[in-house]
Amino acid sequence: MLKSIVSVVSGYLAWTVLFLGGGAVLRAAFAAAHAADGRVDATGVLLLYLALSVLASAVAGAVTARLAPRRAMAHVGVLAALLLATGLPVQVSVWETLPVWYHVLFLAALVPVTWLGGRGQRRAALG
Repeated sequence: MLKSIVSVVSGYLAWTVLFLGGGAVLRAAFAAAHAADGRVDATGVLLLYLALSVLASAVAGAVTARLAPRRAMAHVGVLAALLLATGLPVQVSVWETLPVWYHVLFLAALVPVTWLGGRGQRRAALG
């Protein structure tokens, strides 16, 4: 049971560190694109944030699958649900500062990309 918890928590932490760390880099690199209230209207910068989220989700799924003691994809499913449960209220809290298309794409990608990251790890471990 402990290994199961560790696998999911490790994936969640991987996502958090990658996204928040990468987000800090993007904010510093593109400071002019970020308004004082947090608003970002630059499409290119928003696409970079989405790419960062995709990378973080895939890595998080892979980490969880790699560390899961058995039934790796069940663990990845729990992780994906936790990421979505966290992502929904965060996106709602910043709804006014980002375009709707960004929120939709961000949330829509969380579960499938996390799942694909886990599947990729399982295939690599088996093959």
